[in-house]
Amino acid sequence: MNTSLVDGSDTLERLLSLRQQLDSSKLSDDDQQFLWKMRYKIQSNFPQMLPVLADCPYIWKERETICEFYSLLANWPELNVDSAMELLDGRYPDCVVRATAVNKLDEKLGDDQMQLYLLPLIQAIKYESFSASPLALLLVKRALLNYHIGHTLFWLLRAELAQFTYEVNTQRMPQMYVRYALMLEAYCRGNSVHLESMLKQVEMVNTLTALSAMVKSMSAKDSATKVKKLQQELKLLKESLQHMQSPMNSTDRLGELIIDECRVLSSAKMPLKLTWNNPEPLSRLTIPTHQIMFKNGDDLRQDMLTLQVMRIMDTKWKNHNLDYCMTLYEVLPMGRSIGMIHVVQNCQTIFQIQMAAKQVSSALNMDNTLLNRYIYQKCSNDSKQYMECVDRFAYSLAGYSIATYVLGIKDRHQDNIMLTKDGRIFHIDFGHILGHTKRKLGINRERTDFILTDHFLYVVSRGKPNFRETHEYNSFREACIKGFMVIYHHARFFIALFQMMLCMGLPELSKPEDVHFLHTSLIYEKTKREDAKSAFTKIFDDVAKSDWSTNINWFFHSVKHL
Repeated sequence: MNTSLVDGSDTLERLLSLRQQLDSSKLSDDDQQFLWKMRYKIQSNFPQMLPVLADCPYIWKERETICEFYSLLANWPELNVDSAMELLDGRYPDCVVRATAVNKLDEKLGDDQMQLYLLPLIQAIKYESFSASPLALLLVKRALLNYHIGHTLFWLLRAELAQFTYEVNTQRMPQMYVRYALMLEAYCRGNSVHLESMLKQVEMVNTLTALSAMVKSMSAKDSATKVKKLQQELKLLKESLQHMQSPMNSTDRLGELIIDECRVLSSAKMPLKLTWNNPEPLSRLTIPTHQIMFKNGDDLRQDMLTLQVMRIMDTKWKNHNLDYCMTLYEVLPMGRSIGMIHVVQNCQTIFQIQMAAKQVSSALNMDNTLLNRYIYQKCSNDSKQYMECVDRFAYSLAGYSIATYVLGIKDRHQDNIMLTKDGRIFHIDFGHILGHTKRKLGINRERTDFILTDHFLYVVSRGKPNFRETHEYNSFREACIKGFMVIYHHARFFIALFQMMLCMGLPELSKPEDVHFLHTSLIYEKTKREDAKSAFTKIFDDVAKSDWSTNINWFFHSVKHL
């Protein structure tokens, strides 16, 4: 067989086509044997193809090939984070393969990156053969070396433990419960310095859980009565809720609880909105208060996963010198259907802006100039400040357009799209992902791949009426295409990441068919970049012409909330 990898050779073309394969077990025997024969070429020229090679059943049938493969692994060259993460999926049960991946991650991931990938790494523990696996040891080690990592690990492990239900003294503990409990105990025993702070945070969460349950059980319908009762209880319990480290972020300290500003929000689960003074004199100049929403009754793991994937996207964009001004707030699950959400300050929902302009009743024909006028007024009619805000608006709109399209985020309406004082647009509430839509009377009201209304494009064009013919619109369109192509370049990683997350047991990420949505959104079947670019450009142009569909959906939302 000719093993030359000269450009245009049949061998190279065949190897490149096999590189796209997401499940090597579906390859023909001939293709699997071809990959094995090319193993040295793969090792030296295409080291990132290790997940494809390691997934071949052919390798694992004979002791001789297994031993030779182990020898290859011992001398495997550079392996990037994307490929190493993929090797921690359940498709790779072999301990040597997984240990190789863990060693590469330990070399590659700095503390900030480790924090970025902590959620999927904790889920990957479920695929390990033993409790004392290299991955578990790595997580505990890095948590003890860096308190910020340890703080997040502590709460995520507690959230995982809370997902298991069993009767004490009547059933054996689930194996995974024991595994996570051992990791949590090892971390706590090794981190005695911060244990008192962590215990106070646990006490705080228990107190807030009890308060939330009390508020939800009240027979009073009006929110004012519930707020008054909450504030009365907070006065009695405030000492256990203030002057402490924030559970949301280990770098923040919570000062005195501002009881008069604490609220019970009107949404179905009645979350608590809590406000503290910022005790740090320097940061208090820009952030005078810390605001946290405590939720009891919602599984926040899906929101955290979505935002974490967006952070990974943002990191990859910034590695390509692309800054999309993303506002990625913190969400932290802390138990079974309880958790905290960081409240982004100095912002309003599109619906709040719409109500202030008294245009709710005419939402179908909502003035395209509304958001542009709002931004200009917020800039105190300062043209320079306005131009800076519009730039941030355009970049953030591009970033969220790409992210919501790729992840299939649905149920997008005026109440979960927000605008900050400095012009950044961002999305909240990720209850529907991977193309799962809300239906009314069996009708799918969301018919576009992502939200891109004329109101947004009017701002992008800086208030020019023929916005689709402007230079600003073309620049925005190009920014969306460029950002998508970065994510397309890492398509295999994102698909593998969600495949790994199937073990979380989320309602909308529970079967392989859910992950298949990403195959479509990432246009994975297009192996040539130009073909993928053309396909996404068509999708973008179609969405940009479908303003009427979103307006109808927003009209029904406005009518419901009048």
